[in-house]
Amino acid sequence: MTSGRWLLLGVAVAAVVAGVVIAAVAVLEDGTTASGNRQPQAPLGAGTVPATSSIRPPLDDPPDPGPVPDDHRLSRADLAAAVESSVRVYGPACRGIVREGSGFAVTDGDVVVTIAHLMVGMDEPTVELHDGRELSAVLVAFDAVNDLAVLRVSGAGLRPLPLSEAVPDGTVGAVLAWEAEASPDPTPFRIDRPVTVRTEIVNGDERIERQSWLLAAQTEVGDSGAALVTGVDGQTTAVGVAWGASRRGGGGVAYATRAGPLATLLASSDLNQPVEVPACD
Repeated sequence: MTSGRWLLLGVAVAAVVAGVVIAAVAVLEDGTTASGNRQPQAPLGAGTVPATSSIRPPLDDPPDPGPVPDDHRLSRADLAAAVESSVRVYGPACRGIVREGSGFAVTDGDVVVTIAHLMVGMDEPTVELHDGRELSAVLVAFDAVNDLAVLRVSGAGLRPLPLSEAVPDGTVGAVLAWEAEASPDPTPFRIDRPVTVRTEIVNGDERIERQSWLLAAQTEVGDSGAALVTGVDGQTTAVGVAWGASRRGGGGVAYATRAGPLATLLASSDLNQPVEVPACD
């Protein structure tokens, strides 16, 4: 395969996890050399993804990341600490329907990342913390291409998660999702490979490309916005943000925006200045 080129590998159907939107997506594999080793494309602040140790097999059509792992391989203490950084985000949105998703703390602990498609039409989001507190939030950044939203939650005081995407294929960790019953429910994931997903921009019809992880994971309604956490250099680190899943073949196939675009959004935004909430279609 030609170095630095993407190969169109097929079209899958992805169901957006936080709602009922169904979007057609085309999955492209990131650039590889003739030997099969990936040419890393590391966004600002994300580090460099290590090259794989062996030739990566071609991506199936539809994409099949293999079996979902049985365990997240985090220690009990590390998982408990990460869960304390996770939140539930909910509120009335379009047509007055209450929508909910997951999120997690970054930077100063009063800043929460979630998913952009959850925030459309949600003028008064509420963030529920692991200790049962429910706090009002304000939208301070919105990235419709990468399906990312950032909230300012005054007084949250959460432990922020560091960000990195410097992880190899096969990395295992936990999706810090919340159940509909308002309780944290971490589930295992395994990264199959980095991919670029062609799909529609959030709240629009424009076709865009989204830097994503292809995951083996069982995701459910409410999991969108959850952090993918794993150990990186001795720290429990967020390496991506869950945004969608394929229901073809019985599930077990999910997608997450990689940490690089999130690091770029945080670095380029005024996280103390509210931004306009996208209106419903």
